Amino acid sequence: MQPSLYRRPAQQPDPDQDPIRSLTQHGRLFGRWVALLSDSSRLAVETDFAREGPAKSWQGPLLADKLEHRGDLALWSCLLDYQTRVNGDLGAFNIWKALWGRKSLYDVDSPLAPVFWQTILEAALRVDDRRFLHGVYLYSEWMNATHGVKWPQLYSTVVTHFLRTHQHRQAIQWHLRLIPSFYPGPDAFADILKQFASEPELHRASTLQSLYISNPNRQLYDKLVPYLYARGDAGLAMAWRELLIRLDDLPLSPVPVRPFLRYLRGYFPNRPLHPREEAAISNDDNLAEDGESPTVSREFINRVHGATFGISVKNYNDGLGAKWLASSWISLDTAISTIAALGIEKIGPLSLQAIALRERNAQGVSKRLDQLQSHGISVFGSNYLRLLLQFVKIRDDELLFDLLQSDFHPDVFDDLPLLAQLLEPTIASGDWRTYRLLLAARILITQKTARETANAMLRACFLNRNQQALFRTLDDMRAMEIGIDLAQADLIFQNLYADVPVHKFDSDSLKTVAFYLAVCRRLVSMEIPVPAACWKQLITSIGRQGRLDDLERLCVELTSLYTSSRSSRPGFIPVHIDDIPPPMKQPLLGVENLLGVYVPEDLPNTAAWHPLRLIINTDMMGSLVRWTFRATLSQPWNVRPAALGHQGRPRDFYCGWIVRLLRILRDRGLFVRRREVVAAVILRLVELYGTDVLTKRELQRAKANNILSLAEMKTLLDQAWGGGEFLPPLEELRAEIEKRGREKTQKNIRYLRQMGKRAPHLRHVL
Repeated sequence: MQPSLYRRPAQQPDPDQDPIRSLTQHGRLFGRWVALLSDSSRLAVETDFAREGPAKSWQGPLLADKLEHRGDLALWSCLLDYQTRVNGDLGAFNIWKALWGRKSLYDVDSPLAPVFWQTILEAALRVDDRRFLHGVYLYSEWMNATHGVKWPQLYSTVVTHFLRTHQHRQAIQWHLRLIPSFYPGPDAFADILKQFASEPELHRASTLQSLYISNPNRQLYDKLVPYLYARGDAGLAMAWRELLIRLDDLPLSPVPVRPFLRYLRGYFPNRPLHPREEAAISNDDNLAEDGESPTVSREFINRVHGATFGISVKNYNDGLGAKWLASSWISLDTAISTIAALGIEKIGPLSLQAIALRERNAQGVSKRLDQLQSHGISVFGSNYLRLLLQFVKIRDDELLFDLLQSDFHPDVFDDLPLLAQLLEPTIASGDWRTYRLLLAARILITQKTARETANAMLRACFLNRNQQALFRTLDDMRAMEIGIDLAQADLIFQNLYADVPVHKFDSDSLKTVAFYLAVCRRLVSMEIPVPAACWKQLITSIGRQGRLDDLERLCVELTSLYTSSRSSRPGFIPVHIDDIPPPMKQPLLGVENLLGVYVPEDLPNTAAWHPLRLIINTDMMGSLVRWTFRATLSQPWNVRPAALGHQGRPRDFYCGWIVRLLRILRDRGLFVRRREVVAAVILRLVELYGTDVLTKRELQRAKANNILSLAEMKTLLDQAWGGGEFLPPLEELRAEIEKRGREKTQKNIRYLRQMGKRAPHLRHVL
């Protein structure tokens, strides 16, 4: 998982969106009424339908009343254009009232029709007169019943308006009113749901769910759930999935839903999947329904026979395969299915070229690549493949077309010196399209070479422990958006395990920790996920060395990293491959150079596999409490008890440092059970107040350095937690400590007797 080497292209305009938004910009569409467009005085007369103004003295009928102009949409568009320019929405209302009284217009097919009807409809939604919108609805029903035509975009415009303005009741009422005659179809309806699915208010009010339940289509799973998951709204995707499954709306195609279902299976194993969902993530596309046996494919038979008789799958001939895929007398779907049925697992660049030539644009090629993947077919790695994938990724149809139409054999792009030689004659001949293609290919290949060189340099700097050169290399790679290979990342992580001390410390221990912290922070800035085990190793080393300020800084940093990440994929956080659940990890085992995956940021912090919970779990919290109590009490405090805890920073709370920190981390998204923190703190209080027989000198030293009574300590710890009482009431706490203290004393005495030792008395320590 590496950052892209190219910037994401600007969003392309929607090809389905009507580009005509101003009638006056397209005068040729008005035909014989072009001159009327600029005649304001005449338009003032022709739109005075009540004859109370400019038309009061006009002799003869208005243009709209002449029989030969009945149903003339171009004329009515002229009148509407003038009135909306002069009077805005009220002008559209005036035109509408005139149109309503005549009922002579129902043209929805001419070029001016979409804007004409949309302008009136949008004005009806904005004007504070319910009769306007209701009249539009009645007129649309008349158009449909009498002439068999539908008002364009009626349902979508009305419902989205009320959803956008959070008029929930109106949205549902108009949905129920329009859906019998003006249902926009499953795709348009799904687009409406996708547009508003992420709005919390609509979700809380169940408005969208109500629209879905009363819509006639039950094939929205594939459209809605993967869309929400891809946005990072996994929680919403799960909520919608529950509703869809309940209404028997099931996935139809396995490929779009697999990432979400693997996430669901991995992080929420107790949530049962529908058999159709199970089939999607088990690669069983031919699920049997109602107990019927699944269809046995030819590919399955070929593989069974091959395994039985020792016959291997035939080698794929890329040239013949390309001819087969290029044949126009057979559909591409059939051609790909046939290759899959023959057991082919990989195709070459010529076959890929043949497929892409039949699609001719990035969107079509992208769909075919997904189709190949769904059949378990991959493409042999080559620069041609990388170039094609890059053009598809950035949706550059022009460069993609030039690549596909090029006379160069795909192998040419694997020869960098040859590409360099071809540049000069190409530019000399003035073939700029080919020159641009060769230049793009050379840049891509050079970037690959730069990556290999940078990773080799990174490895050398690390092995030689040249810290400054290593940091410069990492900073340069980040600036140039060059990714780190799996081998180099693993080298760093394995050495971290070996080098960072957690038991015995010397004068270089802090330097070692500081070095690896600096490396890990740089990796994080490059979106290279660091394993949870590495972070735990660093926390343990810092904590046991009593570096409380560094420990606080690192814990806050990690909490922010996994709860409010600023990754290049909004809504997701990068997680190391070792830190994802097996159901997500298993399908990725064969992926080369994979460092990790992106996981939705809204993953509940209660999930067992949440990356932050893997680092700071219950055991780690207990260790943090132990380390901080001992570090705080390792030296005498020259501070009055009454002065503690007034600044609000963790360090100001004496032994409550860790309590304050855990409360801060909990408020920022770390899963913290208060009772578990209380249990860990009471263990430390037993050592301070419950027993005089201690087995370690450091515990005796801590007991001697403590400046607070139990009552003062409880008050301070309660203040550190904030928001109510943290520890039990004082008498209950005292009784609990005395009880545990007696048990601890007896246990320590038995231990000392077994070891043949005496208890380290306080006077010996002092």
